[in-house]
Amino acid sequence: MIVLLIVLGGLLILMVCLVLFVQYKKKKKANQIRITPMSNGIDCREFVTIGGISQYLHHRGEDIDNPVMLFLHGGPGEPILPFAQEFQIPWEKRVTVVHWDQRNSGKTYFNNDPKQVTPTTTVDRIVQDTYEIVEYLKKKYNKEKIIILGHSWGSVLGSLFSKKYPELVQAYIGVGQVVNMIDNERVGYEKVLESAKEAGNDNDYRALLHLKPYPPLAFDDEMIRKLTKVRKFQRKYKLSAGPTTELIINALCSPFYTLKDMRYFFISGAFGDGQRHIWKYLMESFDLSSMGATFEIPVFYIHGEQDWQTPYPLAQEFFSTINAPLKLFYSIPDAGHIAMLDRKEKFNEALFDILERTNVMATAK
Repeated sequence: MIVLLIVLGGLLILMVCLVLFVQYKKKKKANQIRITPMSNGIDCREFVTIGGISQYLHHRGEDIDNPVMLFLHGGPGEPILPFAQEFQIPWEKRVTVVHWDQRNSGKTYFNNDPKQVTPTTTVDRIVQDTYEIVEYLKKKYNKEKIIILGHSWGSVLGSLFSKKYPELVQAYIGVGQVVNMIDNERVGYEKVLESAKEAGNDNDYRALLHLKPYPPLAFDDEMIRKLTKVRKFQRKYKLSAGPTTELIINALCSPFYTLKDMRYFFISGAFGDGQRHIWKYLMESFDLSSMGATFEIPVFYIHGEQDWQTPYPLAQEFFSTINAPLKLFYSIPDAGHIAMLDRKEKFNEALFDILERTNVMATAK
């Protein structure tokens, strides 16, 4: 009994120390990236009524006269904000970055009743949410247009929005661009199968073969089971993004998310019920190439060359067909699906070049 009490006491002390360490790191990081109140910058954290519910926006930038960029996170249902302090601080000199925790995601999830919001979490509704947010940002910052950056699922949302409302978009930036999810899964599966074979891992190779036919064509429990297994093997062979120790520590120590906020990632699940309508659309309906390759706005893709979650060759192939006033494809060597974290300096070079080009175009007009 005494030994048990000693062990429990030790664990309690360890937990307290961990919480204190995390809080210290949060405070230290917040002080390091603090935007001076007397400057022309902004660090605004707010809930705004969008689409009939309370949705979370986080604005940061060193000069509110700079262009405004709305970051559409991936998933669906996976906010990038807990990691933003690791990559976006250099951006804030050139652009005001606005993060949005989408419907049924992150801080927005906790500020509403998920049971009521889930039936409304559809692609059409989130495109309309995006429209309302862009109109809100235009008014808040006195801008005619907003830059849209979409990552992964956010690149689907960004592409749909940019095609529907080109008059509101200064430029579209696709990061880890999705063209067709079934093609993504087919190519990604073939790559991990090849990797397992080249590694001489017969167990992995046979386990992957047992998943054929892959991918299934209907989004159901069988597809979720197979998707989950393929992602596991893709992460093992470094072909897909996943939770690493570094990412987890960065998120826990984020000055933008509290430990209470971080609960979301433990209850949402990779294919959680809150995003099922969107997953069904992605896997059964979305095909960017069928929507036409003509865009009325500048289009830029930034893609990690080692990204096999949204495969680099597929994005490159579709991009070659695009007709736009200006288009450029930026390849990031040795980067995977989250290129802004994998190769920060190379990604920033690409982004800053895009911002310079779009600002020149805006000035010329």
